Amino acid sequence: MDKDILVSVICVTYNHEKYIRAALDSIISQKTDFAFEIRVGEDCSTDSTRVILKEYEKKYPDKFKMYYRENNLGATRNEYELLMDAKGDYIAALELDDIWTDENKLQKQFDFLRANPDYIGVAHDFDIIDKDGNVIDNEDNKAIKSFLGKRFTIGDFLNEGFVFQTGTHFYRNIFKDGKDYSIIYTADRLIRDKTILSILLDRGDFYILPDTMSAYRRFFDADAENGRNVTNANMEQDLFEKAHHVKALNDYFKGRIDYSHQWSNIIWDYGKRAITGAKGYSMKRFMFMFKNSDKKTKKIIRNEFINSLKRKLG
Repeated sequence: MDKDILVSVICVTYNHEKYIRAALDSIISQKTDFAFEIRVGEDCSTDSTRVILKEYEKKYPDKFKMYYRENNLGATRNEYELLMDAKGDYIAALELDDIWTDENKLQKQFDFLRANPDYIGVAHDFDIIDKDGNVIDNEDNKAIKSFLGKRFTIGDFLNEGFVFQTGTHFYRNIFKDGKDYSIIYTADRLIRDKTILSILLDRGDFYILPDTMSAYRRFFDADAENGRNVTNANMEQDLFEKAHHVKALNDYFKGRIDYSHQWSNIIWDYGKRAITGAKGYSMKRFMFMFKNSDKKTKKIIRNEFINSLKRKLG
């Protein structure tokens, strides 16, 4: 029964046929003393992802709630709709090309939040693996080391960025409060982790457990359409869309979270490339982003421009 479900596991998937069985098995294998549901948004994959999901749905009818999209929604709208339907008091997330590596992950995080009501969420350490599942040495999971066993705040997020991955998230289900959270998909069609984590950290802090309990799959596949591959395929468009994303967040939080420095860095990064004639970068787009930024962001960009000139002139 829905009223007995304490945790909702949220999974978005698109073209994950190579990895989805390992991901789903890592969820199913979780050992808990509470009931949890698994909600999967399948976004019109062109491979056999949907076929595999139907197998699991048939095998575990009491665990899965599948959303077979009729049209491709994009990752952010897909996850938004899953979050709005989630029945649990707590939410965990896993992208279905990643895996959980500890069968007690959910229980450990559930127990922590139950015992620590002052935290909004809890994350943990993680490995990075390649497409074959081999653990690789990568800078992406080194930043977290200084936060293990510590509190992680919105200030930390603005200064350090992401130190933990989506598959490590476990948090209180604030989305049942009836408020408008459409910013999750209106800010960006593909990238949602920045928006969701900002919303959560605006409400409270995370704690980062020292346990390594998941693995994030890091590789570039020209045929895939996840956020990282789209970024690698068109860096110019990515910077332009990042500026829009941060502007949308800045407007949404109305000063509670200040993205001015992130916003200015993105615009100035784009501007430097446009000014030096980098292929594909447009001065028209740069000026559009500059004119549509707020006073504080414009001031930071002007100062960067002046300091850059001073350095060139010696």
